[in-house]
This record gives sequence, structure tokens and C-alpha cells, in this order.
Amino acid sequence: MRFRSICFLILLQIALLVLMTHTPLSILGYALLPSTVILESRADFESMANDLNKRGLKAHAPAAIVGRSGVKHEFAFALIPDAGKAQVVVDTELSVKEVDEMKVLKFYVKVYDVNPKKAILCVTPKLGARASTLAKEYGITVLEDDVPRNLISMAEKVVNETLGAASK
Repeated sequence: MRFRSICFLILLQIALLVLMTHTPLSILGYALLPSTVILESRADFESMANDLNKRGLKAHAPAAIVGRSGVKHEFAFALIPDAGKAQVVVDTELSVKEVDEMKVLKFYVKVYDVNPKKAILCVTPKLGARASTLAKEYGITVLEDDVPRNLISMAEKVVNETLGAASK
């Protein structure tokens, strides 16, 4: 079974490479794929979590948090103090077009169940107009950038600002 999975992944990578080099989307594919792979590896969020853990905070990347409903929710990053309640949660939505309101709703359901003090949604390239309105209505902080890797430093800045505001 494991051998078949590995073969399937190799064939999928070859197919993607062929498609990217023989279609008008090849430039987009080359530009987006490396950034997506880097962000999806979660290494940058792990680095952010490690930095916060060195400061004596409890950060996790990725993070699995059980909500009030008893359902376990996955986030790219979470800051969870000793009390067990998430202080900050961060998640990502990567797309080649505007991110729609269904992605915001999906994130909001997790946020509502976990009930953190701060919820951050990192989006590439940007939210659509309706999705943006919905995020504002739900109190979700949205970070947008065409380069997914830039979202990490943006999220780190917001988390640090949130921590600074909480300590005052």
C-alpha cells in the first residue's frame, strides 16, 4: 500500500510538471508552487512557535484544539496559555483567485467553537468583497499578500502586537 502511495505521488508530481510547462498557466504555476510548498510545509509557523516558546509562551504549529463542541479543529498556528484556552489562532487560505466567503465561514466555524481572543486568517492573494465584509463582521483579522511566504512575518507581527496589548 505504501509503495502505491509513493508511486501515485511521483506520478502526480510529473503530471503537474508537464501541465505547468505546457500551458499558459506555466508562469503562474512556477511562481505559486514554490511559495505554496514553503508555506504548507508549516516550517515557518513552526519557527514562529519556537521563538514564542523560547519566550516562555505555549505556541503550537500546527495546532489541534478541541472546541466547546468536543470537535478537534486544526490550525496552522495557535498560542495557548496554561489555562488551556486559545489566545490566538492562525490559519491559511491559498488560492490562485480571490478567496470567497465560504472559506471565511469555514474558518469562523472553527473560531467560534474554539473561542480565542484573536483569530487571524492569512490569505493569498486576497479576499473577495463579500468575504472581506464577512470577515470584518465576524471580527477576523485578515492578512493578504500575493506572496504566501510574506504572510508569516505579517502574522508574527500581529501576534506580537496582540501579546503586547494583552500584557498592558
